[in-house]
Amino acid sequence: MKKKIVFRSGSLRMGGLERVLIEVLQTINKDKYEIILVIDDDCGENNIFEKDIPKEVKYYFLKSQELIQKIDKYRLKKKNYIYKILYNFYLNYSTKIMFKNMEKLVKEMGSIDILVDFDAGATKYIDKLNIKRKIVWIHNSIPNLKKKKDKIERFGKRLEHYDTIVAICDEMKEEVENIYPKLRGKIRRIYNPFNFERIEKLSEDLSELNNEQKNMLKDDYCIAISRLDTLQKDYLTLIKAFSKLKEKNINKKLYIIGDGPSKEEIRIYIENYKLEDQIKLLGRFKNPYVWLKNCDFFIHSSKYEGFGLVLVEAAFFNKLVISSDCKVGPSEILEYGKSGYLFNVGNFEQLAEILEKIILKKDGEISKIIKNMEKNLLRFDKSVVLKEYEKLFDEN
Repeated sequence: MKKKIVFRSGSLRMGGLERVLIEVLQTINKDKYEIILVIDDDCGENNIFEKDIPKEVKYYFLKSQELIQKIDKYRLKKKNYIYKILYNFYLNYSTKIMFKNMEKLVKEMGSIDILVDFDAGATKYIDKLNIKRKIVWIHNSIPNLKKKKDKIERFGKRLEHYDTIVAICDEMKEEVENIYPKLRGKIRRIYNPFNFERIEKLSEDLSELNNEQKNMLKDDYCIAISRLDTLQKDYLTLIKAFSKLKEKNINKKLYIIGDGPSKEEIRIYIENYKLEDQIKLLGRFKNPYVWLKNCDFFIHSSKYEGFGLVLVEAAFFNKLVISSDCKVGPSEILEYGKSGYLFNVGNFEQLAEILEKIILKKDGEISKIIKNMEKNLLRFDKSVVLKEYEKLFDEN
């Protein structure tokens, strides 16, 4: 008899965590497991990954599209006192609706063998659900996610209600063990899975591009791909580094792929440093692999990370990777500098020096660094990682 496993997560919007979730759902053995997906937010046309859910997987939304639209509407206007009250009201209401609908679904589904809380979004009510085994995935550095000491402590208390806690890299596993010593025996590391065959195939698909964009692929450019959110993604450091290069008449093109709340702020940074001819905001692409395959090298400037999926994807195309040495993920992926370049978070001068060395081909170690990364990609392959998933799910 198949084990019944329920995966829950926050949304199907464009994002790294969502991509990993879909990869797992597509790859996991559905002859062995009955998989059900529960998503908090129905985001309507922003459910980017909805059509990628395998047909064998039943899925449900806990909060309606109408409710999500109201919350989004009032969040944008919450500087106004009245709208702030409405925003808080609907936010609290949505939490109650979410738990009520989850509780109802669990009863309707009957006996559930495992609940996988894939983004740790069910921690507030997980203890109230009658399910045999509860597993939670941690995708972010907890101090960066929760920030305040009381929130970190409260989160730890909630994690006690899970049977297993999965961290997505060794550095994160160590961090969780150090913050919550009581949970040490429950924590294990499982990397995110990558379908390299699919990535290669998508890199040949130009259907998302217009003629101008197809021509841009022929340029000599480097690339950054991430959500445009300056709270986490440190675009100011990246822009300052390119300004330093410009002072030395090094005019490398940088294409930035992504969208997010800081788009206008980043555009103003680019204008203020007079880099409009070099740095281009290309917007969001569901398939960024076309751009990755054709770039000269990849840059990642974050203040913190959960893992850094795109670093692995760039390395798959034999691209040199330059990343901030932020917590957690990049340094482990790049083997602490053996398989890529690392710069200190916020240090634009150090980043500019690295970029100058690469652009002017002053470093004879580049080919060696790329070969080192090639050797290390296997640990992220879906066939390797999904065996660890199944091993976890098959435990009693």
